[in-house]
Amino acid sequence: MVIVYALSAAYVLYCLATNPAGPITTPDSIRYLEVWANYPLGYPLFLKIFGARGAIIAQPVIFGAALALLGRELVRRTRSTLIAAMAIVAVVALPQVREFHASILSESLFLSLGLFFLALALRFTYLPTWHLMVPIAAIAGASATIRRTGFALLPLMLIMVLLERHRLKASQTAFFFVAAVAPFFVVYGVEMVAAPIVHHGHASSLSGRHLFAKAALIDAPGAPADAADLRAQLNHHLEEDYAPIRAFLVSAPPDIRAVLSIYYETCLQGGCVDRSRALMPDLDEAGQTRALGSVALARIARAPGAFVGLWARNYLSLWAVDRLHHPDRAERLTAFIAAHRPMPFERLAFSLEPGQPFAFDPIPRVRYLQWAVTALAIWTAVLALAGIVAIFRPHRFPPLLVFASVSALMAHGGLLLTSLLAAGFSRFTLGLWPAIVVAAVCGLWAVMTRPSPPPATPR
Repeated sequence: MVIVYALSAAYVLYCLATNPAGPITTPDSIRYLEVWANYPLGYPLFLKIFGARGAIIAQPVIFGAALALLGRELVRRTRSTLIAAMAIVAVVALPQVREFHASILSESLFLSLGLFFLALALRFTYLPTWHLMVPIAAIAGASATIRRTGFALLPLMLIMVLLERHRLKASQTAFFFVAAVAPFFVVYGVEMVAAPIVHHGHASSLSGRHLFAKAALIDAPGAPADAADLRAQLNHHLEEDYAPIRAFLVSAPPDIRAVLSIYYETCLQGGCVDRSRALMPDLDEAGQTRALGSVALARIARAPGAFVGLWARNYLSLWAVDRLHHPDRAERLTAFIAAHRPMPFERLAFSLEPGQPFAFDPIPRVRYLQWAVTALAIWTAVLALAGIVAIFRPHRFPPLLVFASVSALMAHGGLLLTSLLAAGFSRFTLGLWPAIVVAAVCGLWAVMTRPSPPPATPR
């Protein structure tokens, strides 16, 4: 146990000692600091409590506490300090995770809540009680107020109960389901009540923008005639104005299309649709988002197959490492872009001016990093599927393997929800990095240390 605490404390001290003079900021940072109406309230509230400079001190401390709790639970449940140390080192191995703790971004707090969730989920796997499910569900609800990816934890908690059904009485199962759902919605409900007050009745979300971007990227049958002039104009934009983007993407090879698609999906949430938002000068941001989302949902409903294809492309992109510099892609990407200049909306989507070069150099190590991440993706997918299969098995898997499956389901469920509602940025994958590596380490340990069945008794 001392080693676990020492590793966690050392990481916190390292973060504090290497903190920059001021917090790292991005365009998203301003939106959290200014409490924009279309962002969840959880992280802006955290910033109001600690301030920007206090946040980069509090974030690594909270993360270290969560890391220590997970390590302690692994030692207590498995009687092995080695597996706990391996999990801790794997979680903090990426330098990007350290950067999150020094940044005004929601990732650090989301990572910490994910670790707290995993620690209590591990304890639940060995000692399932409804009293324990209550704080697990509350942590999941808090995650959803930080980033909406936390909603992926809601079905996961129901799966956790089903995985423990062998040890529960039939009358207890329904009570456990209530313990998994009620605290989640209590915590999330507090945010839903507070948001209209904080934003003076104009609370919004990013969902309408995200859906409109996805609707603009898919081919779909034309919309039926609509009496509403605004809807007709927005449909015309989707069908005509953004058609050059779709045609350009179709002309690209699949791996290059996946890269370019991320640029365009991002732009179609922002600058590329300024012309569409200009149709609604009398509506506030929340009203514009609702209008965009309504038209987008109708278009997606007319082409569900194309939407699923975009969903799959984004999901695979979440597992891509440094996609711009992969040795098998960088030079081909550079050549393809050069041959198709000017690209549709290239100034808005790529921040390019006429004649400005757009080239990428191959980095050999990216190839090997991609192999490692692909192996993690496949192994954790196997563990996640094993967890689904375990629900229907008459006998229970060993507890550590059950936990590895829960962790894998947390990772893939979160990424599936992310790719459904957002573009395939690898930054979103880093937000679920602890679940990925904890699943991989615990799953491998559970398989390697699985006790052999006793020898058959001779007749």
